[in-house]
Amino acid sequence: MIIVIFGTMRKYSIRLFLTSLWTLFSLTSVFTQEDVEQMRQMIFEKTNALRIEKGLSKLIRLDSLMDLAQLHSENMVKHDFYSHVDHLGRNPVERAEKYKLKAWVRKGNRFTGIAENIAQTPWFENVKGCGDTRSPESLAECMVSGWKNSPPHYKNILGDFTYFGVGLYFDEKGMGFGTQNFR
Repeated sequence: MIIVIFGTMRKYSIRLFLTSLWTLFSLTSVFTQEDVEQMRQMIFEKTNALRIEKGLSKLIRLDSLMDLAQLHSENMVKHDFYSHVDHLGRNPVERAEKYKLKAWVRKGNRFTGIAENIAQTPWFENVKGCGDTRSPESLAECMVSGWKNSPPHYKNILGDFTYFGVGLYFDEKGMGFGTQNFR
């Protein structure tokens, strides 16, 4: 009897171990740094395509904005929040100033600060409104479509900005946290 119980426990422990191992490898092997960089670039290109459709100029990639957006995406995952205000209580302009980035731009008689879009898009087979997002192309398309279908986010995409940065980071469950910063 003890041998049967031990054998059953061992069988379930092995299954649990293998399931855990499979989950770990499936999520980590899906998102290499190269894949994430490819998705960031696709988000960048799809966002500029929306501007071109409206007769606007393309936004220019700015490495400092790319870094700022990536930092915010990573912080949302690592510090378990989803907001424009980060875990330290800083908004996008305050974060830019903290990292010595030019946060304000004068346009005529007014000053414009850094604008930001954030999104959560899962790497999943059946995302409402998007379908299967388990490829870099489909995940980027779903994220940008979400911003396009949200008037405040779309306003930022079509706004009077010159520079642009994109961040993307995944949690352990496969949820992508995207950030766009505009200046």
